[in-house]
Amino acid sequence: MACSSKAPQDANAGAGTGATLRDFNIALESMQATAGSTTFDIANDGPSTHEFVVLRTDVAADTLPVDGGVINEDNIDLVDEVEDIAPGTLSHLTVDLTPGRYVLVCNIAGHYSAGMRVGFTVT
Repeated sequence: MACSSKAPQDANAGAGTGATLRDFNIALESMQATAGSTTFDIANDGPSTHEFVVLRTDVAADTLPVDGGVINEDNIDLVDEVEDIAPGTLSHLTVDLTPGRYVLVCNIAGHYSAGMRVGFTVT
């Protein structure tokens, strides 16, 4: 698993959670977070380049609409993303999350359908 627990810099800094990308899944250290600033520490442990996309949606992780092998990010609440995460590298993404349901995906053509998706809840 990826490293986690980014040390807060101040009272407004958020919690962290690790995410590991592999061909073809996304594994999280925690499936939920508290609302506010959250940092994802993203390790690409696979042999392929991946993305890490945070989507806010009430739709189940495995039922997002796909067109041409990718999710149309214009038709969904895209929170933020990190593109082009090379194999063997670590990236970080800090987002301000409100309570609700999210889906974390790799939206490179074919990767979502191959299993690179996971539900995530913010309370």
